[in-house]
Amino acid sequence: MAAAKKRAKVMDGFSVVRSLAQAQQDGTLPRPGAGRRAEETTSRLPPPAKPGDSPHIVKTIEPTRRTIRCFECGYEFKLSGTTRTIYCSKCREKIDMGDYVIEGPWTEEIKTGGSVVIREGARLENVLIRAGNVILEGALDGQSTIECTQWLEVGGEAEPNPRQVTMRNLRIAAGKTLRLRYKLQVHHVELLGTLEGDVEASGLVSIREGGHLKGTVRGAHLQVEEGGGLSARVFIWPQGNPLAAET
Repeated sequence: MAAAKKRAKVMDGFSVVRSLAQAQQDGTLPRPGAGRRAEETTSRLPPPAKPGDSPHIVKTIEPTRRTIRCFECGYEFKLSGTTRTIYCSKCREKIDMGDYVIEGPWTEEIKTGGSVVIREGARLENVLIRAGNVILEGALDGQSTIECTQWLEVGGEAEPNPRQVTMRNLRIAAGKTLRLRYKLQVHHVELLGTLEGDVEASGLVSIREGGHLKGTVRGAHLQVEEGGGLSARVFIWPQGNPLAAET
């Protein structure tokens, strides 16, 4: 919906990659490697996502402040702005901050503090993906693992096995239905699609327009927008951990 006045948009790094993925899906942006050579790297990483190539992406007004976790020592620290490479504040290990898109079979480990988009039709084969954020639309075999230090977004054809995926926050994409046979324990949950299961969230459970939560939800905060659906038993403890309050 067009705004009455033009206003500059502020987008975080994950939103930039989501916009890039959508632009590629709509056909308004060439897929990585189409019409241009990918940069040669010793690790043969997929072509980096380039938000500047997309007409749907605007520059940020202020640097985004985000939490980075070192994959080597586990230390977490804050980062403002964008950069391709940083060093851990504690152990000084080099951390790649690139954003990557996978569009076919993939067998090589990726380790980045940025975002990884696994497109519909792509398949992880006996590989470990470690990233700040992951958009999972494709498939992974029984030997593959995904570790997200921040957000995992599930959409497309993805049906992840909970034993193969770890995340801090979970987002269900619009039009996606994910059914869980296990208790989900995360910080934040954001639903643009449908989630069926038992959810425990120490942060915010947010049901957006078109989203739907079915089952049971336990958490500190619940937000249901107009157009969102809630068909669940609800237990809210605003000032404490739902697990602690239950004992």
